[in-house]
Amino acid sequence: MSISRPSTLSPLFRDHAIRRFVGIAVAACGVDLLTKEIAVRSLGETGWVTLTDRLSLTLVWNTGAAGGMSIGPFTALLNVVVTVLALGLVMSVVRAMAAVDTRSTMALGLVSGGALGNLASIVAGPVGVADFLAVRLADDLTMVANVADLFLWAGALTLVPVGATLVRMARAQRVAQRVSRPRLVPVQAELA
Repeated sequence: MSISRPSTLSPLFRDHAIRRFVGIAVAACGVDLLTKEIAVRSLGETGWVTLTDRLSLTLVWNTGAAGGMSIGPFTALLNVVVTVLALGLVMSVVRAMAAVDTRSTMALGLVSGGALGNLASIVAGPVGVADFLAVRLADDLTMVANVADLFLWAGALTLVPVGATLVRMARAQRVAQRVSRPRLVPVQAELA
């Protein structure tokens, strides 16, 4: 004899794809926030550590939007609004995308976790988002990012094959619809 207890999870979180997505997003956000804290404590205000000729750890406070762009005093508010809207959109498609391609759960979780990590950094303090992974692209050009950015990029790259799968499925569906439509044969009037 077995006794079943009703699940305390809401119906949304009973879904495996949603639970996996949330787990990945929370883990990515946690790793990002932890690495930012370690970087801030280790590097201080102006410190840096050279790792290779092209890679170093350099603390830079990003007070702008993605890519360091700024729209003045509304930049932080715009970041918050756009991130919350994007996360809502992602949550609305996770289940459907997971049914098409299981890689989408990982990809959307990484993108959302990175977005949450940077959102938490924006909301947590007036200084900005801590970027600390510096890659020298040319003698006078260095890109500085953080782990949230890496998660965002990895998730976006993982979505490329998912998008290709969606395109193939849409094409196959269009072909199937064309084949299943009855053909209309023009009727010619008989001449007497």
